[in-house]
Amino acid sequence: MARVLLLTPPEQAADLVFLLEEEGHEPCFWPVLGAPGELPLGLRAVAEHIHRLTWVIAIGRAPLRAFLEAVNRAGTRRALQKLQWLAADASTARAIERQGGTVRVPGDGKWTSAVSGLLTGDDEVLVLHEGEAPEILLDSLDAAGVGFTQVCVPPVLPERSRGATEAHQVVIVHSAAAGEAFVELTQGLPATPSATAQCCGPEVHQPVAPRVTLASGLRVVATTPAAAAALESLGVEVYATASAAAADAVVDATLKALCTE
Repeated sequence: MARVLLLTPPEQAADLVFLLEEEGHEPCFWPVLGAPGELPLGLRAVAEHIHRLTWVIAIGRAPLRAFLEAVNRAGTRRALQKLQWLAADASTARAIERQGGTVRVPGDGKWTSAVSGLLTGDDEVLVLHEGEAPEILLDSLDAAGVGFTQVCVPPVLPERSRGATEAHQVVIVHSAAAGEAFVELTQGLPATPSATAQCCGPEVHQPVAPRVTLASGLRVVATTPAAAAALESLGVEVYATASAAAADAVVDATLKALCTE
């Protein structure tokens, strides 16, 4: 019997749990993305009028996820295609790229050069953040005469834990976002932007992500090629990728990973 770690809430994996137990394995849960909380009123209002925005500055993946959820609920997702993005870090940039957005990452947090080089007084900007937004960013926006709205979103990710995967033989990763959160919470993400991120300000070097060392004996199964690609870009070895997202295909991939020498 193997202990299989699922990165989703139990209610999202009922069929998979049933099939894993039928095979004699024990499913365990660690919902690394957390449950979405109540969306701030300001965020809901912005999402309903997203067509007025030209730029979004995203500081952290939790505020970004909340914004995308608000946009989905408002039915304004098509308007995302017209937005331009600035991201505070590489992991947030990767999440934006998965939505098809063009994103820039200011080198070493150099907001002043990013704002002065890209934004004008004609732009309408949304600043998404958790906690306090960087004072230098707000000062730069004011100096450039840029109209902006701030929305603070509390974080929803679980606590970082390097020991959360011990005593498990397989972890099943259902999405690129879950895979990235899993690596961040257990190992810490590389600080470099992804290959397609456009950086403004001083040049930012992009070395290849080092190989991630997970808990001894832990094997990673991806349910989709996108999840596998995200994990591999972060240096995680994927032992098997399911041929489809259906529960039976995921179980087949899990059994394959358990049999791999």
